[in-house]
Amino acid sequence: MGIKITLLGTGVGIPQPGRSQAAILIENDFPLLLDCGAGTLLRLEQAGAVLGPLDTVVLTHLHLDHVSDLLALANARYLSELSGLDVWGPEGTDAYFKIAQSVYPNLKKMEVAVHEVRPMDSFSVKGFDIFAEEARHSVTALAYRIEAEDKVLVYSGDSEPSHRVAALAAGADLLVHECSFPEPFEVTNHTTPRRLGNLLKNVNLKRVVLTHLYPQAQGQEEEMAREVAAQAGVPTETGWDMMTMVL
Repeated sequence: MGIKITLLGTGVGIPQPGRSQAAILIENDFPLLLDCGAGTLLRLEQAGAVLGPLDTVVLTHLHLDHVSDLLALANARYLSELSGLDVWGPEGTDAYFKIAQSVYPNLKKMEVAVHEVRPMDSFSVKGFDIFAEEARHSVTALAYRIEAEDKVLVYSGDSEPSHRVAALAAGADLLVHECSFPEPFEVTNHTTPRRLGNLLKNVNLKRVVLTHLYPQAQGQEEEMAREVAAQAGVPTETGWDMMTMVL
């Protein structure tokens, strides 16, 4: 069947129509969540996902718009008498979850395996081979290259334009990259269309989908994708919640 990818959340921490917070569901034989921001549980229900197999989450970083529904997912599994969670994330993930367990007694009653990942680490989970790379953000952050059945997905997480992330995307079937603000915004810790297009100009990849859009991007989504495509020479579109792709 290939890798099925559902963009559960393509927004940020500021509410806006049609965009939940960051989360991607990828499915091969088993499901895997990339990030788990607010609204993820609702989007999973809308996607028809079954709670039982959803026991593994890979986090890019620990900002609330990427992790706030992780605790809700853990609690839902506890209340449903399901097994615990397998959580992969950057340095600090273990401390984050231990603090949460000190506040919420339910989380102490279930098994949660936390695996801290560093740039250049490789691991395999749920039938996917994953390689981690450093992203450029305001906190410790990772991007991931995810492979299964000779197909490759790369997810930037939150990042300024980064040559390390661009190298990670070489040869990928799909790059899901944040593009938080339209032109002519000048920002740090995030990416804009022209800077992303310039970054990807000489990168051999098949398709780019933009995610993590701030409210300032409303009404400019198609123009943002055109700008990236014009600069990079790669087919590009802007993602929306519940957008589904198969590699």
